[in-house]
Amino acid sequence: MSIDRQIQALRDLLRADHEAWIAEVQSWADEAEAAGDVTRHRRHAEHVARLKAMPYPWEQSHAA
Repeated sequence: MSIDRQIQALRDLLRADHEAWIAEVQSWADEAEAAGDVTRHRRHAEHVARLKAMPYPWEQSHAA
């Protein structure tokens, strides 16, 4: 396996882990909404938005 393929495999693993975490927090938001807990739903929905907005390290601009 080449270095590029190893790096891509690591990126894929990191992306999958991050997306799984987003799905978990989203499920908390959905459960809170179903229960009518507006405050908890908003808190979890905001957390999901922050997680989705986070760039991956390899996507960050290196401009100084």
